[in-house]
Amino acid sequence: MIFSSRFLFGALTLFGVLSSSVDTVYAQAGATTIPPLSLDSALWIWTGEPAGIPGMRAFRKTLPEGRSRAVCVTFAIAADDTYTVWVNGVEIGDNIRKAGDPAGSAFRELDIYSVSLSHVKNVIAVNATNVVSVDGVILTGIVRYEDGSQTAFVTDASWLTAGNIPPPDKFQDVGYDDSRWAHAAVIGPVGTQPWGALHFAPFTGKACGQSDQGNSGPVIIPHIPFVCPILPPLADGAKSPYWDLRNQVDCEIQRLEEALFLCQRERQKLIDQLIILIKQFSILGGQDLCQLVQIHTDSEVHRI
Repeated sequence: MIFSSRFLFGALTLFGVLSSSVDTVYAQAGATTIPPLSLDSALWIWTGEPAGIPGMRAFRKTLPEGRSRAVCVTFAIAADDTYTVWVNGVEIGDNIRKAGDPAGSAFRELDIYSVSLSHVKNVIAVNATNVVSVDGVILTGIVRYEDGSQTAFVTDASWLTAGNIPPPDKFQDVGYDDSRWAHAAVIGPVGTQPWGALHFAPFTGKACGQSDQGNSGPVIIPHIPFVCPILPPLADGAKSPYWDLRNQVDCEIQRLEEALFLCQRERQKLIDQLIILIKQFSILGGQDLCQLVQIHTDSEVHRI
């Protein structure tokens, strides 16, 4: 069996022997199975200030610990009017694209996220923005632990808030000191007016820790140009200009997600071929591996 220099170059790049103009990221691909989420105990919360004051407000929740290390969190969130959510300082998503929807999907439809965890302490942080009228944020989630056990959590008075001030700098980071923050004020359970009945948006992402080949791992992907426009700032009291703009870039977001999935599959094919190659070296006892790599690498450089 003959392996091309392009294959060797790609395989050794994957394992860090050679460098290339690629990024290494942890991607989740293949699975869409998530634990069932419930709104039975979830509560609408805010800062405790009078309703209807426009502006951005910060909230934090340290995820419950279990008997073993937390490895995954799956949660659903909605806000009136918009939210941006982080897990351990990493921005996970927002509902800005829904702002201005006459049907009220921003606060009547909960978006679902599934995120792998790697910290001992894990924090969800939310920047919720009220534009006009009433304000609130609601969330329900499940933490999964290494031993397979799970713990549910919801928005309630255990959440912390910075109060009626703009979100402090780096408030979303795990190590941010929230010891002086106040507990969130509970507005009411699901069904509270004016929000009424809520529902979950379809989950179209990838369940954390899963892939089409097993557990997710580092995936090497090529640089993909990011062409989505920068969104303009939202002025206090103004109607959102984001609705049409975010719909225009939804297809671009989907393209990037599909690229991650395809790269995961190509990675597995590359690993399988590399294993065959290494076994062939062992059986034949041929050239020194490092010498062969140098020959093929030089060949690749000359071809370029």
